[in-house]
Amino acid sequence: MAPKRSQQKQSASPAKKAKVESSNDESIRSALVKSLITDDLLGQTYCEELGIDLASGSNAVFQWLACSSMFGSRLSETITMRAARGLLESKLTSPQAISDAPLEEEVEALHSEGNVQRAPSMSHYLNQTAKVVLDKYKGDLDNLRKEAKHDPVKERELVKAFKGFGEVAVNIFCREAQEAWEELFPFADDRTLKLAAEHGLPDDAVKLAELVDNDKHKYVRLLAALIRSSLRKVPVDDEKGTVDSGVLKKQKEEHEQYKKGTINTDKVELQKHEAVERYPQ
Repeated sequence: MAPKRSQQKQSASPAKKAKVESSNDESIRSALVKSLITDDLLGQTYCEELGIDLASGSNAVFQWLACSSMFGSRLSETITMRAARGLLESKLTSPQAISDAPLEEEVEALHSEGNVQRAPSMSHYLNQTAKVVLDKYKGDLDNLRKEAKHDPVKERELVKAFKGFGEVAVNIFCREAQEAWEELFPFADDRTLKLAAEHGLPDDAVKLAELVDNDKHKYVRLLAALIRSSLRKVPVDDEKGTVDSGVLKKQKEEHEQYKKGTINTDKVELQKHEAVERYPQ
């Protein structure tokens, strides 16, 4: 009888290993993206937080344009959010409304704790922007798009021409305006792409959008979530594809207490919460 051959366990080939690892990486990326965009605190866009419905038309885009100029001012997110909400709640939501409003009314709307000195300059920039939109674009930002022939590069140049808009403010505007201006999609600035790469996601806007099947709203939520997770130092497990939203919820609870004045608001606490809430530049 012929001796039995010893059966040795064959290891997977390098190609097969690579395929398995690639499949695992893809599953982790998908899980991470889902965790980021479905988290009710991380994944909310800034327009959603402010109650701006970009799908409602050109006037909503103008509202986000106005808010973007404030977010680009390097004030903390808390102060800027208060100013933006004050503007919108005062019904200063169109270029005509801003142009017609008395200066004192605008400054009062933008005034918030920590924004006393900046409110007048914010009002000045908003008035200049409203004037250009009314005079040059007949009150409709869609005419800006027409002038640019829907060329994203030209659109960025025209937006940057508004008073108070630097590269930072233009990037902030484009991050969310791409939901309404489809020619901008997919847009992601260098900062956001760097954050994506740190979590094993593509550092390319086209490939990043493919992770959400080129769904514009999900894509914008993903950008917002990447920024917030970094800004608020929320732990992200890149190996498991999960987000520790518990840390963010705790921060949010503390911050709500801080805003209501129910926790210590001495200099140390103020600096702590302002640092947590600083808007990404």
